[in-house]
Amino acid sequence: MSKLKTALLASFAALLATNASAADDLTQRVDEIFKDWARTDGPGCAVTVSQDGKTVLERAYGMADLEQGVANRPDTVFNIASLSKQFTAVSLLLLQEQGKLSLDDDIRKYVSEVPDYGTRITLRHLANHTSGLRDLPEILSLGGWNWVDAVPQKKALDAIARQKNLNFAPGSQYLYSNSGYYLMAVIVERVSGQTFGEFTRDHIFQPLGMLHSRFYDDRRMIMKSRAIGHMKLPGGGFGVWRPTYEIVGDGALLTTAQDLQIWARNFLEPKLGRHPQQLLADMTQAGVLNDGKKIDYALGLSVEIYRGSPAVSHGGGIPGYATFMLHLPEQKFASIVLCNVGGGPARKAAGAIADIYLEGKFPNGPEAPAARSRENGPTKAERQPTVAQLQKLAGTYYSEELDASYILSVDGDHLVATVGYEPPAPLFAIEGGGFYNDDGNATLQFSGNGFEMSSGRVQGLKFKRTSRR
Repeated sequence: MSKLKTALLASFAALLATNASAADDLTQRVDEIFKDWARTDGPGCAVTVSQDGKTVLERAYGMADLEQGVANRPDTVFNIASLSKQFTAVSLLLLQEQGKLSLDDDIRKYVSEVPDYGTRITLRHLANHTSGLRDLPEILSLGGWNWVDAVPQKKALDAIARQKNLNFAPGSQYLYSNSGYYLMAVIVERVSGQTFGEFTRDHIFQPLGMLHSRFYDDRRMIMKSRAIGHMKLPGGGFGVWRPTYEIVGDGALLTTAQDLQIWARNFLEPKLGRHPQQLLADMTQAGVLNDGKKIDYALGLSVEIYRGSPAVSHGGGIPGYATFMLHLPEQKFASIVLCNVGGGPARKAAGAIADIYLEGKFPNGPEAPAARSRENGPTKAERQPTVAQLQKLAGTYYSEELDASYILSVDGDHLVATVGYEPPAPLFAIEGGGFYNDDGNATLQFSGNGFEMSSGRVQGLKFKRTSRR
């Protein structure tokens, strides 16, 4: 062997060793992020990372099923919650490309069950979260529903159809609403003649090779290698969470971190539809309000700036799962974190992984991105009402929009609200009149023979008193 050839081989071997050492260092730094979840007595996460369209890391931590003693793997199937929304948006774009609908169509053309509010609501309003429609899970929750109650499609449609008002005029504001994405899935079914699961299988998952992806539209469904959802218990440890929520479109995609990397590659080299580049451009175009102001939400995706670089992202969170996908187009980078525990570290971890792999490559350096400001909650009144004043408010109040009754009673020196089988919730007086619940996410304003309730994504629900206590 010539000296030159020997030197080249030695140089190549040294390069390989250096690259392997660098990769090992990156892996160790990612492992450090998940050190609290790398355990056999708790749930955890699956992680994949890609650069330049190639997967560079696959890791898994914790248990997929504590009852059966099964560990998470990169190919474990997770319920990705609202991370599913981008696939619902793509479904509408594919049907628009086929000439079967337009995002500027009035939604009542396809779902006449939605009341006529005297103003036009378009499919684009649904997709941008600018429709003003009240949020479906919050409507159900305020009516006494919880995440273990089955919700068939008819119940969901009936709940939306009962709403007499919008939160705001369509296109005037942005407010995240799952109702829009649920209705989008219904529209896909009615226009295509297929179930939503069948349409996404035939037009998205199979063409891309995402063979372990399927919408959870039947709670009897068997899905191999599925991670069971878990939640933290108040006294410590974890409990099992098995959803029976059968509504799709706003969430409920079962998939793997590996399949989602296939999806991430589609952002670099689009393949879906007849005009893939145009479809991707439409999907990632920021929404615009009536006054011309752009919002940081496109179609099923947030479009923001991360450390000075354009970012496309979305997260998902339900009681048993937490998920996040971060895609940085300029760096051709994607980090995906799927966790089978409510409140898991998915969002924070996906950003931390990007910081590790792209260290020194962000325009704004290593400083953390600014956190979004949040409005302060209601201000507690300095003087709480007397027991006699509270007794005058006690009684049963009915909401036609929720099809539910609230029982208000006095417990000690507090007004207490009970709905369905939910535990009683104490109410506290706020400055300016009215009451708020212990979590601070719902307010009640009394007037005449009833009250009006607002709670985050649901504004202005009307209640009438039906009896006194």
